[in-house]
Amino acid sequence: MNKEKYSLLLHFVFLGAFLAIYFGLREEDNVRWNLDAILFVGSLFSAVAWLKLTRQKEYNAFVRFYMRLYRIIGAIIAFLMLIELGFWHFRRGEMVAEDSNYIIRRVHQGIIISIDPDLFKLYEKHGVFERYVTTLTSDGFMYDMKSVKFHEDLSAVSFKLELTEAWKKECFGSGYSESDTASFYDVVPIHEEEFYCHRQEIDSLKKSLNNLQENKELD
Repeated sequence: MNKEKYSLLLHFVFLGAFLAIYFGLREEDNVRWNLDAILFVGSLFSAVAWLKLTRQKEYNAFVRFYMRLYRIIGAIIAFLMLIELGFWHFRRGEMVAEDSNYIIRRVHQGIIISIDPDLFKLYEKHGVFERYVTTLTSDGFMYDMKSVKFHEDLSAVSFKLELTEAWKKECFGSGYSESDTASFYDVVPIHEEEFYCHRQEIDSLKKSLNNLQENKELD
């Protein structure tokens, strides 16, 4: 296979994979490993390579029409898709914690400026997708999430919410000490039906975590 045909085939492979992911993505889900951006950029550059290398007379009418159309509106499509990809990546948020099956992300609710608090969302790894499971808490305005642990046997996640540095200064003044943590533990469900089957164990876990935190603050 010569370079022209190879670059054209590569373009359609990249484009087909990108469209499959794009239309398979649910509203609350994410794509792992930045695969969406990689495939889009790959489809764009492979098309440019084909345009540089090819002699269009060697191809059938459909391919010639497709590449002429790509030349005319390709820049517009690329610009719009870059905006869309930028939105996807902004919406994805910052990863807070993960294990082999789950990921927690801190997700911003506004594009540029938002008065709404950040959300801590739980996703389940599913092939190339991060499938949305639940929102763990909406306390992202004042708190950072730390000490995350996944208890899959209880279908639960435990974590500590601690005041952000800005809110520590607001609450305690600029001379606050490390003991001024204003933090607490919470345990929330991954899947509610399984979670409530272990309610007694979960309540005990939550109580022991908060007792441990209180003892640390007293020390």
